[in-house]
Amino acid sequence: MRLQNIHGFANIDEYVRYKLSLYSKKEKTFETLFEFMFDESDNTMVETTDGYRINKVTYGDFKKQILDIMPTVANAFSDLPKGEMIGLYMANCPEWIALFWAILGAGYRPLLMNTRLSDEVLNSILLEYSVKGVISDGKSFAVKTVMKEDALIPSKEEFISVPFGKEVLFMSSGTSEHIKLCAYTGENFYYQVCDSANIVSTCPDIRNHYEGELKQLMLLPLCHVFGFIAVYLWFGFFSRTFVFPRDLNPSTIQRTVKKHKVTHIFAVPMVWEAVAKAALSKIKARGDKTYNKFKKVTGIVNSLGGAGDLIAKYLLSEVREGLFGDSIKFMISGGSEISGATLSFFNGIGYHLANGYGMTEIGITSVEKARSKKILNTASIGAPFGNTEYSLDEKGTLLVRGKTRASRILCDGKETVIPDEEWFSTGDRIGCENGRYYAQGRADDLIICEDGENLNPCIAEAALRVEGIDKLCIFADKDKKVAVVASIPGCYVKNRLSSLHDALSKAIAEAKLDRVITRIYFTNESLLKNDEIKLARKKIVSRINSGQIKVFDPANLEERTEELLEGLEKDLQECFAQVLSKDPSQIGKNSHFFRDLDGTSIDYYSLLGTIRERMGVNVVNNDTLKLATVSEFAEYLQNKNM
Repeated sequence: MRLQNIHGFANIDEYVRYKLSLYSKKEKTFETLFEFMFDESDNTMVETTDGYRINKVTYGDFKKQILDIMPTVANAFSDLPKGEMIGLYMANCPEWIALFWAILGAGYRPLLMNTRLSDEVLNSILLEYSVKGVISDGKSFAVKTVMKEDALIPSKEEFISVPFGKEVLFMSSGTSEHIKLCAYTGENFYYQVCDSANIVSTCPDIRNHYEGELKQLMLLPLCHVFGFIAVYLWFGFFSRTFVFPRDLNPSTIQRTVKKHKVTHIFAVPMVWEAVAKAALSKIKARGDKTYNKFKKVTGIVNSLGGAGDLIAKYLLSEVREGLFGDSIKFMISGGSEISGATLSFFNGIGYHLANGYGMTEIGITSVEKARSKKILNTASIGAPFGNTEYSLDEKGTLLVRGKTRASRILCDGKETVIPDEEWFSTGDRIGCENGRYYAQGRADDLIICEDGENLNPCIAEAALRVEGIDKLCIFADKDKKVAVVASIPGCYVKNRLSSLHDALSKAIAEAKLDRVITRIYFTNESLLKNDEIKLARKKIVSRINSGQIKVFDPANLEERTEELLEGLEKDLQECFAQVLSKDPSQIGKNSHFFRDLDGTSIDYYSLLGTIRERMGVNVVNNDTLKLATVSEFAEYLQNKNM
């Protein structure tokens, strides 16, 4: 199908060259960027749904909305000198984009507030850097706060144009102990756009449309450098469509992708791994024969080129339909390390999932552009884009230089300016082979073992993936012994815990790490807080040492019998409540599923499925006739041989 929304050009390459040629001749300011971001006025910019109809807004209509609210924003902060920072605290929505440009157009510098950070941290940053105002979607801060509803009221007065703000500032993700503010200029964004054009010319798959359109799912937070640059800036400059889901519930995401025929999804590894884990669980539940067939087919697909996708299209269509359907053309993982197994799953079912690299301080600097699934599945982050250079120091730490980096970095009240020609140390250990780079974790996470050998926990953890274990973290404990803590949320069954302990011990031995890792701990808690998207090992160790994360030795489960039983019963009460649409407090330990709780046979089979998904345990049908209460299920599960 011929593309209708590329300014009348015959192909995307011509269109991209045309826009960049014009942009290169202009002053690299935010005013210039604004005009280019909205110059294709008839193209659809935003799609949303009310559950029934798809609502569309063009770039022209959206630009008008921005211009209408610029006077409103300017008046709301008229007591502040132009050039001051104005915080923007909002979840992803079309209004976020409108207010971002309105703040710039009113002459201020947007500070994109990381909504995952606590109120305490955010308020301290606002005060430390003398931020006098915030536009918020409901939360009030220690400085002047204007609610988005008030900021979005169109002004009836004529707006007197002023110079746009000169910077956009991002907050770091908070995985370190100190939050950084990273300032980007219009020139920095210009070179990021040039890099996106470089990807289009060297990676044909990223420009693939479906039924003539390219639609990017707005999943990553816009306040994050990955979400803003790789999702909004890259695709918005070339006037593609952004699809906003109503919420982030997995079922909503799936429905949104299919309803809108989304073509591109960018997300962090945690999202991809959760989706792959859930899909594999469903496939395994259908029996060994089905699972083995799936593994065989994906193995063939991953070993072939384009023909592999044709095989996947016909033999694995049911799997893809259970996920995102067939409109998906390109997916990127970024933000932290992703496992080869997760990449192999998605690429093996006929999708294209590539690994990328970037940081708040340097923007997005590389993505694997190969078409080969064998290369994609190595978790390579590719080679640096055209306006960025990579180098490795003597310790294997990645150094980056180029014009796409932040122009300056603020941390702990201090400013650091690194000229374009100087190298910036990322603190990430990176390997390089045949011109491709591979992320290997943080340099400061290295553990010095008793024999003086350095252990890279990122690489070691990748070798210890055990089904049923959510997350692993290798660290040096209080006694300076190398230990591993495994997170198994919701697992309170002794036999299941014992089998997971045996499987992890076996994996440690097979990886030849048993000489190094001398202690194994389990925790029923998540290693990630609700606001975290990747492991922060120093924070995890601190939480373990302070008792915030309670760990136990899985080799001594008899000491925790009563505690495990209580946890199991509580989890089962929640399973009962979920399938019966009741509050857990209404589920007594001895309440009969049918007689007391009015459950049906359909509800009962739903309960068995919920227990399997939540606890990783199958309840055999022949045994279920006598199981009708929380207590009976708990006793059965604790005595079940795994």
